[in-house]
Amino acid sequence: MKKVLIVLLILSVIFTGTMMGADKLDKILQDGKIVVGIALGGPPIGFRNEKNEPMGYDVDVATLIAEALGVKLEIVEVTGATRIPMLMSDKIDLVIANMTANLERAKSVDFSMPYLRTGIKILVRTGSDIESIEDFNGRKVAIGRGTTGEALVKKMAPDTEFVYIEEFTNAILLLRQNKVEAAIEDGTLVDYMAGQYDEFTALPKLYTSDPIGIGVQKGNPDLLRWVDMFVSQLISTGQQAELYKKWWGVLPTAELTYIW
Repeated sequence: MKKVLIVLLILSVIFTGTMMGADKLDKILQDGKIVVGIALGGPPIGFRNEKNEPMGYDVDVATLIAEALGVKLEIVEVTGATRIPMLMSDKIDLVIANMTANLERAKSVDFSMPYLRTGIKILVRTGSDIESIEDFNGRKVAIGRGTTGEALVKKMAPDTEFVYIEEFTNAILLLRQNKVEAAIEDGTLVDYMAGQYDEFTALPKLYTSDPIGIGVQKGNPDLLRWVDMFVSQLISTGQQAELYKKWWGVLPTAELTYIW
C-alpha cells in the first residue's frame, strides 16, 4: 500500500509539473479560442457601439491576433485596476487594454514590444485656468485607479482631490456636470475627445512618452515570442499605421520599431 501511495505521489508531481510547464500558446491552439482583456471605457481605444458591441483600436488588434492564430476571439472587459489581476489569475490570456509597459508592472506581467506609443495629457473645459498638473493641487480631477496618470499626479500635485473613474467617458460626464475641473489620461483618448467636442480642450503638454504593450502572463515564453512577432509584422506591413488612421483620422507621429 505504501509503495502504491509513493507511485501515485510521483505521478501527481510529474503531472503537475507538466501542466505548470505548458505554455499558454499550446492551450489557446488546442482550445481554438483566445480570451483577451480589453478596456472599453472610451473611443477610440475601446468602447461599445449602439448595439453594445466592442469596438476600437484595441479590439481590432485583438481580432487580428485571433485571425493570425486561427482561433475564435472572446473579449472580456477589464479596467485599469482589474487587467493585471485577471491576467495573473488565468481569467484572460492577454491584456490589450491601452496598458503602459513600465518597470513596476513588469514585475508582475511580461510585455510585448509596443504596438502603440502615447503619453499623458490633460483634458479641461474650454476656458479653464488650469495650465499644468501643478494646478491640480486643491482641485478635483477625474482619473483612473492604478494608472500611469495617477502615479504622475500623486508625485507632481500631491494635494489633488482624486475622483476615480472606471471609464474615460465618465470623466466627460463629470466635467460637464462641473464635478471635476480636469481629467488626465493617455493623449490618444484626450486628443480624440477634444476633437469631438468644442466644450473641451486638450492641453498641449505631453508629460510622458509611453510604450503601450500587450500583457502576457509570466512563464509563457512561446506566447510572448509569438505576440512579439505578430506586433512586428503589424508594424512592418503598415497595418498598424492603417489602424491608427482608421480611428484617429491621421497617421501616427510616434515611430514604432520592429525586429522581424
